[in-house]
This record gives sequence, structure tokens and C-alpha cells, in this order.
Amino acid sequence: MRMDMRADPRRVAFALTHGVAAPRDRVWAALSEVGHLTQWGAPAGAQMRAASLSFHLGGRFLYTIERPNAPPRCGRWVYRDIIEAVRLVFVASLLDASGGVTRHPRVPHWPRYVHHTLELADVAGDTELRLCSRPIHASEAEICAFEDGHDRLRRDALDAWARLEAYLAGEIEIQTEQESHHASRTLFVVPR
Repeated sequence: MRMDMRADPRRVAFALTHGVAAPRDRVWAALSEVGHLTQWGAPAGAQMRAASLSFHLGGRFLYTIERPNAPPRCGRWVYRDIIEAVRLVFVASLLDASGGVTRHPRVPHWPRYVHHTLELADVAGDTELRLCSRPIHASEAEICAFEDGHDRLRRDALDAWARLEAYLAGEIEIQTEQESHHASRTLFVVPR
């Protein structure tokens, strides 16, 4: 059975608010420019390679996460709403080698489509990030996996935001553009 989560998004919604010690315009640039995203967007011990970024309504961010001794994992964000330096809404999915949406390799019932709304607000010269995420077009099993994964989502988001803050503070070693774009162009076919 498929469920349209617009009926009761509060049932499964994941929400988190966190402050980043940087002005909102710098945080926005780190979220919206490929050269910044690839510097902090990968989990610790991994690298993010960007295949493409079309940062506009309906546009896509296609990327690959590479970890030592693990197969690469490709993903896609499809932008649903962009209000500069205020709100970013996108649907995230994992992709297989041919660019098709696929399942999470370690969590087989993880939703194939997760809707994220990220709002940015000025708070005393810093930036408050407000995230709300929920599965869409999800089966009951996918909804349960998402609900069971809230603690993991919290850890992952807080880790990502800590890397973002470290990057903006100059504490993360910056890769060259050639290094950050090198491998992913050949890992999967970019869907049109």
C-alpha cells in the first residue's frame, strides 16, 4: 500500500533546529554552490564528488559519496522551492549506477524519496537552521523505517552541520575543484 504523506505529515515528520556560527549569506552559499557543497557534504572519512548542480526550481544536484573500502553511493536532490538565503526545499533519493532511484543498501525499507525543508534565520549574527523531513510516496514499511531512523537522522544532520560550521570557520582542508569533481562523472549516467 502506498501512502501520500500530505494527509498527516506530523505522523512521521523529523524536525531539528541547530545554530551555526556564521552569517546567513555564507551558510546559504555553502548550501547552494557546488564548490562549497562538496567540501563539507560528505560524512566523516568520505568524500563527495559532484556530477552536476542546477540550482533552480526543478533543478538537480547529482553527487557521489566515496568511502574507503566501500562501493560509491550516488544521490540526487530535486529542488522544489528556493527562496534565496531563507528556504531550500528538495526531495532526496539514492541512485543506482544507471541513474535510477534505488533502495538504501543497508536499510532496505528506507523511503526512496525524502522531502526536506531547510529554513535559515538570523539569530544574533549567526544562522539558525530549521530542518523538517518526511518520506513521500512511501509504503507502510518505508514509513516505519523512517520513524525508526529518527535518531540516526538526528546524528547525521548534526554531524553534517558540524562539518558545515568547521568548513565555514576554515577548519576543513579544502580540495581543489579538480579533486572534488574528478571521479563521479563516470560513476553513473546523469538522468535528464
